[in-house]
Amino acid sequence: MPDHQLPSAFTEVTSGYYRSPDPRQAALAFRCLLDLFVEAGPENLARFASLIFLFGRIAQVSGEAHAAFGAVVDEHGGPLPPIARRIVDARGDATFPRLAELVVERPEHVDLLWAEFFVTGSPDVVVLIASLLDDVDRVRRHLERWVGERSWFGRAKRRAKADALRALGLDVDLEARTIRSENDLDCLSFSIAERKFPVFRHLELPPEELTALSVKASALWSLRHNAMHHEIVATCCSVEAERPGGPARRLLHAVPPADSAPFAL
Repeated sequence: MPDHQLPSAFTEVTSGYYRSPDPRQAALAFRCLLDLFVEAGPENLARFASLIFLFGRIAQVSGEAHAAFGAVVDEHGGPLPPIARRIVDARGDATFPRLAELVVERPEHVDLLWAEFFVTGSPDVVVLIASLLDDVDRVRRHLERWVGERSWFGRAKRRAKADALRALGLDVDLEARTIRSENDLDCLSFSIAERKFPVFRHLELPPEELTALSVKASALWSLRHNAMHHEIVATCCSVEAERPGGPARRLLHAVPPADSAPFAL
């Protein structure tokens, strides 16, 4: 089912169930999720991880929603993957994922945190997401190591790389062996990449470093976008932007472009 055809109940539940925890709305949204499962096929269910968690948490926090979900599965009539029943059974499932045990290592884990917020409306979850902005600035660390290297060979190549980085917005001074760009360079680099400029090709970061800094960029992007639609998030962002921590926190004051796509799990 294309996104533009998703029922309003699905959108409302998956972007703010806490605002109106109506089990009937939740059941309508859950029915839509099951249809998406069937359409996607069992080999593509991994991309629904955050939604699976969200509906499982709704089943855990609401007995009425739990009962309604069970009825939806029983009445569906078509073949469903086992995960459909596991969502219903999450209420009594001790093995169902717990965010208290989650180590945030990938952008998808940030989506799980947002799923928790959309169910509970807990500001503690927003504060946790904001804390991801305190991670080390990997791009700055990488560039400081690079400009500090001494090499008798390859000087022309190093100058060409520095020129390319400056053209993209990362001000590297090889002569002074310093980085003139201020603030968090991880987030700056991702903002450059969003404009379709090949900044990471020039940075040549290892894959594990790219994954780690993408978590920070995902946290910033999602906080700023959700602040536009959730008063709880906006309030938390105003406070967290001023707390001691990484320089990326100051970027919470910035407003996303008006034509930015809304956040969605």
